[in-house]
Amino acid sequence: MKNKLVLSLALGLAGASSLLATEVHVYLTGSTAFRANAYSAAKNLFQGTPTIYYGNAAHGGADSGFSSSTASWVIFGTPITNITALAGNTLAVHGLFTGSIQGIQSVENQQALPFPDDTALGGTANGLAGGYVTNVPTIAFDDCSSTVTTYPVSGNYKEEAAAVIPFGFFKSQAGGVMTNVNNVSWEQAEYGIPAGYVPLSAWTYNQADTNTLIYLLQRTQDSGTRRSELADFYYQFNDPVGIYLFDKTNSVWYTPTVLNSVTNATAYASAPYGVVNGGTFNTANYNWGYGYVGGGDIKNALNLTATANTAIGYLSMSDGQGVGANWSNLLPFNGMWPTAAGAGIHGVSGYNDFSPITKGYYPLWSQLVLVFPKKPSLQAGQTIGDTQLGDQGQVGTFLGVFNAQTLTQPSLGGVPQVGSIENEIYKTETVPASYPNTAIRLIEMQSKRQSVGGTITPY
Repeated sequence: MKNKLVLSLALGLAGASSLLATEVHVYLTGSTAFRANAYSAAKNLFQGTPTIYYGNAAHGGADSGFSSSTASWVIFGTPITNITALAGNTLAVHGLFTGSIQGIQSVENQQALPFPDDTALGGTANGLAGGYVTNVPTIAFDDCSSTVTTYPVSGNYKEEAAAVIPFGFFKSQAGGVMTNVNNVSWEQAEYGIPAGYVPLSAWTYNQADTNTLIYLLQRTQDSGTRRSELADFYYQFNDPVGIYLFDKTNSVWYTPTVLNSVTNATAYASAPYGVVNGGTFNTANYNWGYGYVGGGDIKNALNLTATANTAIGYLSMSDGQGVGANWSNLLPFNGMWPTAAGAGIHGVSGYNDFSPITKGYYPLWSQLVLVFPKKPSLQAGQTIGDTQLGDQGQVGTFLGVFNAQTLTQPSLGGVPQVGSIENEIYKTETVPASYPNTAIRLIEMQSKRQSVGGTITPY
């Protein structure tokens, strides 16, 4: 009897301890084009004011000047009550945005990445992290469906839509001959992608300008933005792409010949090296060929004012806002603009009416998707349980809140779920002065595509 009593007490204590609060960690990676939106949404998964640490430049972040577009961070605190599956637990959401295709590869192949840690370790709250934890990511954001990459989801992995990302062509701040570049046509881009440039004469119709080149900046192959761009012009994943990089020190363009160099990270380019800002994320970006690593790197390159910097780049509206100021360098595509303001988008700091996209007139857009394990218990390094992670249709789970959609949760009654990605986009529409919108809610789309870059048709 005595032994039974001791055993009962032990079992009771074990049961009680299982109810104590534990830390649940979610690791986000993937799309650099959506990193600012992901950060804003993740921050609103917490009650009150959570603690935030940012990764340094060597870990995909920045040593100073942190913002929502910083690509490496961790947010730590008490989850909002809407996430009933995490009741009584502490939540840490880690972010490290390496690129869409690299992101889904990291999730599906269980490739560990160095995320900022949520413990102090000498770090500064709302400042630099004091340490890093190497872990397999839980969720990857992808600018395009995994079906058009070399890592289509299968088995334990699931893909679900989260939003629509508008893209556009933006020109550099160089001035000079760039004043002639006032539109990008389908034919110019279709020629420029494999060549890496388009002659200025394609805009001026002057034969003397044939040898003046306007370079088309490209990301490394793991970029979902690059994959979306290529699909718009009917190029496949492995089709050749012309890569030219700008050496800002010597103010010259060059074709890269040496893949890896950590020292080029602060120079945007340093001939003959081939990856710009590739010395981070354990140099994983070197596995994806030549080019610029993130949309922020393309933005920074386009902002260089050197006269020789004659370039255009394909960017998300989020990154493109920072080329010049407030979309001042956005170009129309085939004479069409992504917003109803047309050329009036130049200098806009608030709401953007994306009806040319939602109604099917402007084609440079892609659906953002999330890739994640159906059962995180089968994936290495996950502390979130199968019934805690869930999916967008499971109310009260992490993804049932974070990626709740009024399209897939009728119980929401058409009102976006607090803490969701959809709600963050909705807020940019209802409070435009504070939150300029750079993405589109799925429910707003009146047109669709059967495939990335494919023909647009009405719903």
